[in-house]
Amino acid sequence: MKPVPCAYCGDMVDLPFECSYCRDPFCADHRLPEEHRCVKLRQIRPGRLGQRGVVRGAPGPRGVMGRLFGRRR
Repeated sequence: MKPVPCAYCGDMVDLPFECSYCRDPFCADHRLPEEHRCVKLRQIRPGRLGQRGVVRGAPGPRGVMGRLFGRRR
């Protein structure tokens, strides 16, 4: 098989990874959709890409244990 260039960085790759969303060839460093800024990723995961925030109201370890074993105060 003939080497192909990575669609993101242009490095020649003997065994390229194919993105399951955009179907372009990528090197090992850019094989994940997040790593090569896949154009289809925004359609698959709208509005949540790149957001990392505190989830309010989610039970932490004490909340779960409190529900299982009763809360002691």
